[in-house]
Amino acid sequence: MLNRISKILFVSLGSALANVSNATPGIRNSLDIAVISQAKDIYFDKIVSLVNSITLPDLEDGKGNYMRENTFTLNQRADEVQFFTDVENNAVVMRCDKLSAKFRSNAFRYKETIFVAKGYAEVDINQIDIQFGIKFDLNTLPDGRMVPSISGVDIENHINRFDINIKLGGNLITDFASLFEVFFVGTVADLIEETINLTLNTGIPLVADTVLNYTDGYFPVPLVPDWVVDWETNEAAVITSSAFQIGVKGLMFDKAYGEEEPAVEIPDLPYHMSNHIEKYQAYVSSYSIDGFFNSLLEVFDI
Repeated sequence: MLNRISKILFVSLGSALANVSNATPGIRNSLDIAVISQAKDIYFDKIVSLVNSITLPDLEDGKGNYMRENTFTLNQRADEVQFFTDVENNAVVMRCDKLSAKFRSNAFRYKETIFVAKGYAEVDINQIDIQFGIKFDLNTLPDGRMVPSISGVDIENHINRFDINIKLGGNLITDFASLFEVFFVGTVADLIEETINLTLNTGIPLVADTVLNYTDGYFPVPLVPDWVVDWETNEAAVITSSAFQIGVKGLMFDKAYGEEEPAVEIPDLPYHMSNHIEKYQAYVSSYSIDGFFNSLLEVFDI
């Protein structure tokens, strides 16, 4: 314990402290896209859950016709997910062509000549295509640290307006179903598509960046108090046609001492070497290795 206290005092009195502004990657990694795509269904379902049970605004036409208390719920996916890269946008893209959903309006009114229909409306939507991409970028936080950033790209969705089933209930006439179909195809379907696009465009970065920004580029080592990894990066993740690549600073340190910069230069590490067949490749500099052993001695007071 005395040894630990003396080391901390020595550091605080002027030993060489870390240049924490250095975010040059001390570790670079590459993971084959084929490996990532094995969990594509899980990724897709998790992100599409942002769309599930969205609430749509009330619809009024200024003539006394309205649809209120509108909801939209996705059903279980009926087809596998396509997974591919968009190198130009530095993104991975997921798509499913066979989703179904249910639209419901709990308060529906429609007038045609002297007839007025009131009640509820349900629409079974038998086919929706949904596609979205995850674009990788870089974000500079208010304290100057840099962490990965994620945004939505290549977002598309389309409702098959010729494959729907309408159910009306209340004080209605059968012929109103065909009138409502015109209203749904021309107005409601457009609103649903716009809402899905908006939800995915705002939801993807909101969920991901909130977590990434909260870490501030630090990750605590599980089960070891005060042992932290500085994974700040000054470069965005890179998407190629075959791999996801990312570099991080990779400096481990004891919070009681703070970051101590190893006295070695970080070389320009590769992400991937084509003469190696491994699906996952990691290249670690002596900078990160020195930081690991130095912090190991400190955190365990050796």
